[in-house]
Amino acid sequence: MLPIFLAAVLLQTPQRQVLHTLEHGRLAPGEQVLATTLQGLVGRRSPRVWLTTGGIQVSILDDLRREGTEVRPAGDVWSLVATFRPELKGAILYKMGTPSLNVATGLCGPMGAVAVDESMMEAARANGLPILLDARGMTEAQAYERFRSRYRKGIVVEQVLDKPGHLRDFAVKHSAFVMDARDRDFRRRIAREMGPNALFFGWGRDEHEWVADLSSGGATGVPADWCLNLSALESLPTPVRAPKPPAVKAEDGVRYVAFVMSDGDNIQWLTGGFATDPKFYGSPLRGKLPMTWEVSPLLSRFAPRVLQRIFATATVNDDFVTGPGLPGYTFPSLLPNRAAAARQTAPFLRDSGLGTLSFLNVNDGPMTDIAPWMELPQAKAGIYKEYSPYHRQKGRIFWHRSKPLVSYRFVLWENLLGIDDLVREIGQMPSDARSGQARFALINVHAWSYGSIGGPLEAVRRVIEKLPPNTRVVGANSLLEMIRTQGPAP
Repeated sequence: MLPIFLAAVLLQTPQRQVLHTLEHGRLAPGEQVLATTLQGLVGRRSPRVWLTTGGIQVSILDDLRREGTEVRPAGDVWSLVATFRPELKGAILYKMGTPSLNVATGLCGPMGAVAVDESMMEAARANGLPILLDARGMTEAQAYERFRSRYRKGIVVEQVLDKPGHLRDFAVKHSAFVMDARDRDFRRRIAREMGPNALFFGWGRDEHEWVADLSSGGATGVPADWCLNLSALESLPTPVRAPKPPAVKAEDGVRYVAFVMSDGDNIQWLTGGFATDPKFYGSPLRGKLPMTWEVSPLLSRFAPRVLQRIFATATVNDDFVTGPGLPGYTFPSLLPNRAAAARQTAPFLRDSGLGTLSFLNVNDGPMTDIAPWMELPQAKAGIYKEYSPYHRQKGRIFWHRSKPLVSYRFVLWENLLGIDDLVREIGQMPSDARSGQARFALINVHAWSYGSIGGPLEAVRRVIEKLPPNTRVVGANSLLEMIRTQGPAP
């Protein structure tokens, strides 16, 4: 028996956090499903399983090691099952490539189970996992009707069947309904019934249809279908501090432009390769030219360490605004209750420290539909684009309570408005102070363009190199503050 004083010391000493790891890329699809459903189930309170991958997550895992977490590689997925067997009630059987995969994923959380493909059924039994439910042959709609009371509201996962090894941990952690919707009426129904203001993580088969359906159902989309370890990232809290943009005073005889990278609503990109990819935030050009980056304020809740690392590694030339939509990717004009969506956005703005809000709306929205978000105390200004093309409003400004919502005047988009065309357009802008807001322009840089020349930052560099005299490139926050200070045109 331990001496009383020693027992007391041991009771007061916190246990070292242990994180079991598996290399995601070496797992077969069925093993990925088993590993991710296990990860979500046992990691509801704190991260306990990590699927090793690249991008920014390498740095996050290194940070955890430095902080004292014991990173313990697992031999294989079944050794992980053995480690956590006392916490598993059993397995749900599915058939790969059929809706039963999503059915099983959605029920693992409510039933305390892991998902097992039919090819692994005997291995599951040999490892002490009883089959709690045979979901083979069951559709997602049938599962919803039978088990709807067991799914938690607020979060839904829409994941195509050919992505078996991603995002499923997050669905299990939140006991979320999982579907691969081909029926738009069913998607809109789920959006309504799993709300109000449900967040749909994943992606649809058609971007416009997906966002339109969710918006009309009062929900918002979060591009996340390739996410790994999102359940673990969510459980790693840290304070987030957005950098403060520099103050810039408008000078007479100067035209001002700001380049803003698109697709910051895409959390799978932000939690993956965004920060290390040499075409994007990992570019050797970053810091050498003023660049504004869209980032999702949702990361402040669902991956705060990722957002903070992005902010902490910023240079004085890196500027930040929210990704489009708010709280996620949504078409504001299709929402049945825009005021409710704006209220839902507020805590994410507060926690992320972001004050410039971006919106992507259906064509001919109108811009006035953004008013509820502009009324938020965290909102300082807004940026507006329409679905196609982004700069459809050609720089038009909508003012609400002395805050400007400024539409994109130009885009830098391969095969839409190229480098030389953009340089020519900028050169036609006035530069004298009497021209008012006409000497300011926001330029949305298409994230997926110019891969053949090294990426969109290289395209921005080439534009800047050719800009006419008396043209100054600044961050979007600085440009919007100059517009705000100037006030509406008389």
